[in-house]
Amino acid sequence: MGSKRIYTVDDYPLAAYTVKRTIEKLSHHQCIVSDFESPIILMKNFEKEFQNIDMIITDYEMPNLRGNELIKQVRSIKPNIKIIIISAWLDSNKASDKDSIKQEVKELTPDLILSKPFPTNWVEQLDKILENA
Repeated sequence: MGSKRIYTVDDYPLAAYTVKRTIEKLSHHQCIVSDFESPIILMKNFEKEFQNIDMIITDYEMPNLRGNELIKQVRSIKPNIKIIIISAWLDSNKASDKDSIKQEVKELTPDLILSKPFPTNWVEQLDKILENA
């Protein structure tokens, strides 16, 4: 079993780095994780390396390129790539915001949706998805 290549992006750099380090420490797979704070830079790298990338983990609300737009662009290049969406908005106090974002996210048919803060078993869920990557 070879290494799994993952790109993660969050406009808050510490969040992307934390996801990267958590996967590297806790995953049962050998994972090479690249973290980005800009979805535009992630896309530029993905366009060059898409054959080798197994999964994208993206924040949903980001400036310049929202998670839904990023996912559409990624899937136009590699339709079957594994996708995990992260959103703090799923725990919004405003029911209308929460329902709207949740519906948008579900329509993208990601492999996993994580709301911040993450559940304790999220890396186990990620490992199951990587089994088929």
